Amino acid sequence: MTPLPGAAPVIGSWLWGMEETRRGLLGSVRELGQAELDWRGPNGVDNSIGSLLYHIALVEMDWLYFDLMLAQPPEDVRIRFPHEHRTPDGRLANVVGVPLDDHLDRLAFTRRRFLETIGPLSLEEWHRVREPEGVDYAVTPAWTVFHLVEHEAGHLFEIRAIVRRWREASGA
Repeated sequence: MTPLPGAAPVIGSWLWGMEETRRGLLGSVRELGQAELDWRGPNGVDNSIGSLLYHIALVEMDWLYFDLMLAQPPEDVRIRFPHEHRTPDGRLANVVGVPLDDHLDRLAFTRRRFLETIGPLSLEEWHRVREPEGVDYAVTPAWTVFHLVEHEAGHLFEIRAIVRRWREASGA
């Protein structure tokens, strides 16, 4: 484990964890075709891998801007998320027909933005509590990074399971 350069060692170690989880994600999706990205399970109602990739990137920006910076995302972030995030019943929206390169570009952009913003924080700022307006919780960057590692790792497991199920169903 090598802390990311330019960050205090404890912060850099957690950012390394984020990057390690992302390496696993990218390695699991790099060779997927459009049919695999868009497949929604044998009954057509499960989350697709494309929807999960979109969700992972969007959640990272939501935590960065709404919860840590206590601000709306700037236009260069908003334009990268043209699809609705959730359906009226709270499920992830189905993001289909989006090429893998578009998902990978979005993930690279959001991670770069997150690291550029969080990496230079002082330890005091790393542990400073933020209380986003309109919600009943408070967070620190330290907790947020822990949560994002956990969130992405959980979806990585889900994506790997979808790939296995798709291959079994398609005979690939």
